[in-house]
Parts: sequence; structure tokens; C-alpha cells
Amino acid sequence: MQANEIQKVLDFCLEAGASDARIIHTMSDQTAVSLYNMDIDKIHNSSDCSVFLQLFVDGRYGTFSTNMLDEASLRPFIANAVRLTRLLEKDECRHLAPKELCFSGGGDLKLLDPAAAAVSAEQGKAAALQMAEFLCGKIGDGPMQTCETEFGSSVEQEILADTAGFCQSREASFFTLSAGCSFIDRDGSRPQSWWPDANVFFSKLDAARCAQIAYDRGVERLGARRINAGKYNVVVENGSAAKFVSPLLSALSGSALQQNNSFLLGSLGRKLFPESLTIVDNPHKPSTFGARFYDGEGLATKRCNVIDEGVVSMYFLTSYYADKLSMAPTVDSVSVVEMVPDAGGLDAQMAALGKGVLITGFNGGNHNPITGDFSYGIEGFWFENGHKAFPIHEMNVTGNYLDLWNRLAAVGDDPLTLFSMQLPSLSFEGISLT
Repeated sequence: MQANEIQKVLDFCLEAGASDARIIHTMSDQTAVSLYNMDIDKIHNSSDCSVFLQLFVDGRYGTFSTNMLDEASLRPFIANAVRLTRLLEKDECRHLAPKELCFSGGGDLKLLDPAAAAVSAEQGKAAALQMAEFLCGKIGDGPMQTCETEFGSSVEQEILADTAGFCQSREASFFTLSAGCSFIDRDGSRPQSWWPDANVFFSKLDAARCAQIAYDRGVERLGARRINAGKYNVVVENGSAAKFVSPLLSALSGSALQQNNSFLLGSLGRKLFPESLTIVDNPHKPSTFGARFYDGEGLATKRCNVIDEGVVSMYFLTSYYADKLSMAPTVDSVSVVEMVPDAGGLDAQMAALGKGVLITGFNGGNHNPITGDFSYGIEGFWFENGHKAFPIHEMNVTGNYLDLWNRLAAVGDDPLTLFSMQLPSLSFEGISLT
């Protein structure tokens, strides 16, 4: 759809009786190729072109979607959608975002690979096959048993428009590789390893490196054992740090706060964490998955400290939840998450702590969003004298997020930048492992 066609759909909504409307028009092409050992396991390709309608009708709100985009289909669809919305209960907090807070245009975040449309499933298969050839070469008399490799691509276009005059478009591409290995250990256990690569630009993927890291991480896991329960110094690898960071961000969302489903209820402006903790939302970072100029209702994004030297500095509030909480809107969620470092990387943090547990992965478990209590299965290594000594398994890390973050010892300078959670390695003191 072009801008004039989008406006025509908005006009249909008003003609059908809507007070206001928002349209999200999306077009996407996705491809995935996965191999089991050297055999193709799955090839998937999908294309989609859809319109999502958000209708505001006499104080009521309804959402609808369709991929029937011709006028003869859209007009009766919208008319029926307006009639259905009138059956809902009124909610005066539902309205378009304040125009003065919305993005007004300008800039390029370089989120689209110019060559994206030319990247074929055959090229994806070749990348997956390159990883599989390397890994299958390790299968034989050694402990490695099987491997799985995968390529994925997504190219998307979106137009967001509403009846208040907001109309912006964005295009993005994203390419991924992943390699997984399974092993058999001397005790009969079957450790597994996995590693991804991802980038906005296809040419920047490195299949050889991805496969090598997946294999090396699996070999390191052989011979894992338990250690005694107790309180230990802990380093969390950058690729696993999101397990501890994501619950903080979720607890600051408008929906969690409004529904009293957050252990950070009433936290805005309060110093709940150590001064060494600063979490940054950096939404305008170029060529980064998750970067954006505006959120799902057009609110302009900006760089901000979510937690600033231990102080909770913002909630994530759409216009709806802002009204519910009698506050000002911000944005619906984080875009690109970063942390301010105060230490070196993984090796430097292990050296500083001397001995303890390095967590390299989580398996299972959960957390209570109301209390902040958590319990997760972990895998990783015991380290001594700043170096890995042996792998560990069948252990759980337990605690409460408020207590955990107040035991923060170091924030590394080694963020993993593949995805939108660009987090570094983190160190904590006196964490319970069982």
C-alpha cells in the first residue's frame, strides 16, 4: 500500500463511524533452512501482507486484522469491525497517542541490507551446509554425536498511520545463523551446546566462526559435575545475562504496574540498586536489531537511562497505561538495551573474584513477577585463580532480584551485540546455589 491508499483506509474507518483509527500495514518475507547433520530437515518460506486495525469507537476500542486488501473486501470488513467494537465496554483511557509526543520524521538507522532482496534460500542453505560440514567432520570416534544448523532471514516493511496525521514507514532486514551440537559423555549424559550469529547485513554473518564456537563450547561441557550447595561469587556470561536483566525491564512495564503484577511497583525515582547499575535504552543505535525512531503507537523514542546509578528512572508507558496510572506516556518497551561498564570482560572479572561459578547457560526454572523471587537451573564452570577449572551441572541459582542486584560486583565491557539485549558479563557476590 502507498500513503494515499493508507489514507483511504483511514477514511473508510471514519466513514464507518470510528472516532479515530490507527493502521499498521506490514509486508514481510521470511526464509528458514535447517539441517540435521548433512541432511535438510526443513525449508520454510513465507510472505505476508496484512493490515492491522486499531479502532476507537465512542470510547470503545477494538483490534482487527485482515490480508484482504482490495477495497471491495476492506469496506465491509471495516464496517463490521466498527459494529463489533460498539459491543465492547467503554474505556476512556483508549485514545491515540498525544501528537506532540509522536515522532515527526527524519533520519536513517540503516536497518535494511541493500542486498537483502537478492539473498536466496540457496545462499542460506550454503551457509548452513558450511557449518554442518565442519561439525560433521567431528563426528566419529569422539564424543560428538549429532549437529543441527540453521539459517534464517527476515525482510520487513511497515507503515504506521493514524487519523491524527501520523504516517511513518520503516524497512528492516535481519539474518541469523545457529549451530547446535550434541555429545555423549563418559557417564552417559548427553550435554548440548549452541551458538548463534546475527546481523542486519547478510555479508557480515560468519558461518565458520559460529560452528567453531558451538563445537568448542560443547567440548568444554564434557566431564561436568556437581558442587556443594552454598553461597558463591558468580560471573554470568554476556550471552546469558538477559536472564537477570529482562525481569527488571518487564517489571517496569505499564501493564505489569497497572495490574499490580510487578516487584518494582512504586519504584519510580527510588534508589533500589547499587550506584554501579545503569541500564540504558539506546534506540537510535544504527544497524542494530531493535533500533527504532518510534514505538507501536508512534511515540518518539530517545536515549534514556532506565535505571540511573541505581535509581529507577522510567516506566514503559503507552498512552493507555499512562492514563490508567495518571502519568505521562513514555514508550511501550525498551528498544536496544545497554549497560554502563565499570570493569573488564569475562577473564578480568574471574580474576578479580579469584574463585566461584561462571554461569554460561540456564535451563528451566521461573520467577515470581510480584515478589521477584526466582529459581533457575544453570550450567557453567567452577573457576579458580581466575581460570575455568571444570564444568558443573545439575545446580540451581535461587534468590530475589532486589537482593541479587544489590550484590552486583562488576559490569563488564564485553557486550554481546548480536541482538537487541546488548549485555555484558556481570559479577555478583554471595549468590545461593543449590
